[in-house]
Amino acid sequence: MSNILISDIIAKPHLEHFNSMIPNQCDHGGRAGYKSSKNAIKIALLMLQNPNIEVMVLRQDYSDHKNTTFRDLIWAFQRLGVNLEAGVHYPNGNDLWIRLPQGNYVHFDQMKVKDKLKGYRPTRPENVINIAWFFEITQYTDESYIVEARSGIMRESGDWFIALYEWNDAPKLSDWTYEFMDKMSKREDAYVKKTNYNDAPIWQQVDFLGKPLMKEIEILNSIDPEQYKSTYLGLPANLAGTVYKMFNRKRNVKLATNNYIDITVGVDIGANDATVFTAKGVRPNYNGIEIFKTKYHKNGVTGQIKSLSDYVDDLMQFCSEIYAQFKKPITVYTDNNNLFYYREVMDLSYTNEYNFIIVKPLPKMKKLKGSKKEKSILQGRADMNNLMYGAGYKTIDPSCVELIAAIEQREFDKKGNPADDGRSDVDSIDSDDYTWLEDMDFMYDVIMTRPSTTPPIDTSNIIE
Repeated sequence: MSNILISDIIAKPHLEHFNSMIPNQCDHGGRAGYKSSKNAIKIALLMLQNPNIEVMVLRQDYSDHKNTTFRDLIWAFQRLGVNLEAGVHYPNGNDLWIRLPQGNYVHFDQMKVKDKLKGYRPTRPENVINIAWFFEITQYTDESYIVEARSGIMRESGDWFIALYEWNDAPKLSDWTYEFMDKMSKREDAYVKKTNYNDAPIWQQVDFLGKPLMKEIEILNSIDPEQYKSTYLGLPANLAGTVYKMFNRKRNVKLATNNYIDITVGVDIGANDATVFTAKGVRPNYNGIEIFKTKYHKNGVTGQIKSLSDYVDDLMQFCSEIYAQFKKPITVYTDNNNLFYYREVMDLSYTNEYNFIIVKPLPKMKKLKGSKKEKSILQGRADMNNLMYGAGYKTIDPSCVELIAAIEQREFDKKGNPADDGRSDVDSIDSDDYTWLEDMDFMYDVIMTRPSTTPPIDTSNIIE
């Protein structure tokens, strides 16, 4: 019998952690990233090495196992030299299980109904459930379903336990899996690895994916790069329906220069919604604006419950920190519809302690210059943002994570206006807009009249 080389059946990027026994193993990335084949082979090898190991495989809908994880594992055992027989080692019907010739089992379950995630037991008293494969976790409602499932499985795990998490990255950073990934990256008992199809050498890409799919990926990249980025590179992408299509992290997310001739702060106060402060600096010669600092708080979600008075104190501290750094007056724009908050902030700005603060009500909303009559004021604000992002006129410091996420997630409603229905963080967007609304016409003229920074096309090699 010939030797079986794991390096022949596992994509090269996954070899690093293939033998890892660390308890939490997180593999994510774009589609066709070889994650499922790696996990299936890993599970099959561990089960063949120890007849007392049993495995639980979980995905959102039980019926989806049959053509995915179930088939992946049968394939994996076959690649390792164990041919399983239908009707003996696995069923022909839809009640799924896999039993190895040596007697240990693979179990399959759903993640849709939380109350049913309990009562897991190995098939034989001497066996233990040492491995759980959490498949395509972006389909799960939230992390609590994983917590519930682990609680039921791990009590039957004996001395060690491995959780294999795999998922294709969601296009929106608001998806719960990004927070889950951040938590796991801070744990000593976990690894988090992103792998895309193009991380493997070319020969493996062709061998594992096939020439037709490789050609399809190449075509998609050329005609729809946003969809390509989202599907195959696992990157947040401006797909159909998102508002700020000109926003690009490479162009618009940059470390703040901290060199400003003017500073403004936009304030969006929310009782049930979030309260957000956003600080904007104008670069010398009005050659662009930078969002360099934000503060985000939502009652019942981030930190303690706060009152309007607390938010007044928070704003004073926020502005004081900025003034201590730049020694420049700060213009604060806040909605005067909330009279209590507006008056409290105004009164404090007249004191010696906060006399560097200039309080102004929000400017009157107006349409973007040159926009069509049928376009709403709200759409004009979105168009202005897209103009600034596309021209590289506006950048955001990477520390402003809530604002960046809000920009990448905002969608249009059915009327074609930027949605304000809870699907995205509108509060961060509004607070950001408030910092520049008063100067919108001026900035529009600056962008439209400044010289292009695009280098001229080299025509020296063209022969007439």
